[in-house]
Amino acid sequence: MRLTRRNLLGSGVALAATAATARTLVFEPAPALAACQVLPPASPASVALNRLAYGMRAQDLAAFNALGATPDECYERWVDQQLNPATIDDSECEQQIAATRLKIRYGTVNQARPLELLGASTAELWARVNSGMAMDWSERIRPFNEVRVATWIRAVYSRRQLFEVLVDFWHNHFNVKASSDGSIAATWPAYDRVIRTHALGNFRTFVEEVGKSVAMMLYLDNASNRAAGGEGGNENYARELFELHTLGSDNYLKFYDNRGMIETISYAGETFPRGYLDDDVYEAARCFTGWTIANGRDGRPNTGEFYFLADWHDTNPKTVLAVRPAPGIPPAPNIPRNQPGLTDGQQVFDLLCNHPGTARHICTRLARRLVADDPPQRVIDAAVEVWMANRRAPDQIRQVVRAIVLAPECRATFGRKMRRPLEAMWAFLRATDARLPSDVESVDGDPARGGYWSSLFYTADQSGHQLFDWDTPTGHPDTASYWANTNSLLARWNSFYSMTQGWGGNVSIDVIAQTNLNASCREIVDEWSRRLCGFELTPRVRTELINFLAFGGDPNAPPRPTPRAPDWGAIEGVHDRVRAMVQLLAMSPEFNLR
Repeated sequence: MRLTRRNLLGSGVALAATAATARTLVFEPAPALAACQVLPPASPASVALNRLAYGMRAQDLAAFNALGATPDECYERWVDQQLNPATIDDSECEQQIAATRLKIRYGTVNQARPLELLGASTAELWARVNSGMAMDWSERIRPFNEVRVATWIRAVYSRRQLFEVLVDFWHNHFNVKASSDGSIAATWPAYDRVIRTHALGNFRTFVEEVGKSVAMMLYLDNASNRAAGGEGGNENYARELFELHTLGSDNYLKFYDNRGMIETISYAGETFPRGYLDDDVYEAARCFTGWTIANGRDGRPNTGEFYFLADWHDTNPKTVLAVRPAPGIPPAPNIPRNQPGLTDGQQVFDLLCNHPGTARHICTRLARRLVADDPPQRVIDAAVEVWMANRRAPDQIRQVVRAIVLAPECRATFGRKMRRPLEAMWAFLRATDARLPSDVESVDGDPARGGYWSSLFYTADQSGHQLFDWDTPTGHPDTASYWANTNSLLARWNSFYSMTQGWGGNVSIDVIAQTNLNASCREIVDEWSRRLCGFELTPRVRTELINFLAFGGDPNAPPRPTPRAPDWGAIEGVHDRVRAMVQLLAMSPEFNLR
């Protein structure tokens, strides 16, 4: 596929008045973003802010450059600072969250409320929707929408950028479709807290807390997993625990049905089965019987919190990821009969999280997120070594991420990732110093207006990148081959225009106030290129943008209104051209690669 952008403005995406010039825009070289071209070497600041953060922002760039005497020193200190987010003052972002209002309207209710449920406990959130009183759907999913707003604000304004990138990674790794169940949406702030609390912590602890959450319990049906007399064991959660959350499908031995045939592997003197088979999933599901929710049934309290129901638990022996004693001889059960309480399930977590296959699966996914669609094997191997050496460390994930992002390959492979749609939108908002909206109850007396956030979410959702709402447990794809398609690219390109114009979402972006209109067309393009990308554009793209801004005039002179259409001699025509040039820059491969 050859990526071009013909007839951009003539298609109605931007100003029709400049369509004649925009029809000539073809970004070259423009290979398929699915293959991710390699850009010229980027500065450490560009790598940090475009790859490990959500994009260039003037304040963050200045803070980066102040960290050391050399760019490489700044990079390493920035990484260490970012991996200790609690030490970073993020009060400006938190104040923004506190000041933001989100509209809710149904029946006679029409309010622009603060984000007041973000800190509510599971029990408080559960009580809102499980008190036996009827509740409108918009109230039920209100907590989910509040987290979405807070996530946008943090992506754009937070100084803890690498942390926010990792929170997104783990939400995607432990994906739950928030709108799939009213009780999941209602308790979404609690699930978001689980992710945020453990994003840099110990993976074994993380997996158990996710498994106990209301969101995961309901999404993958473990809340109804009971032994005899019920469903006979619900394997949905156990299946995804193995296939997605820990070992991964690469370690699934789907053609095996005899544990005695599974070879062993060794790591640092420990022996493990080479992979897992279906019987491991079935047996693990038995281990998790009785892990449920306090939903007021069967004598349980009605708090929505994790609850172990002993009457539902299968107390018989089980065999999960056991090592064969000799070739051809199946192993004996390694989870004994009548263990107390949660021990069976916790032993499953131990077996999975200590396995080198889990280390390789998770480290590969982290490297794919932070480095390249096809991450270098040396980076993965180094990360696995750190992972296995720190399986019991409280900051295991922090140490693994540090190993990945400080690897030379992380800086040498810039351009091997493509921004997903939301990442591109957030990067655009950061680079243009945008102001995100705050809802109001009505506009000009019209109560149907003022819900800016819902409009912004609608615009973003058209790209297919629906925040916390991916349909399957796999989570959003993380490679360019999925996102480099006509519909997704068109939606992201349209979003740059609609956000700049403030249409629907009431985002405020003042491109003209941030542009020196007395500078030459070349200087204006170069300045905005530095702001959006942080590095030089390819010559073809730079020339096209300069010529577009000059509109037939001198590229070495400031942009001037022309006596012909669309300017008709008015300065507003120049302003429109400057805005359109910035939007076109955001459509370039340079901006969309990281």
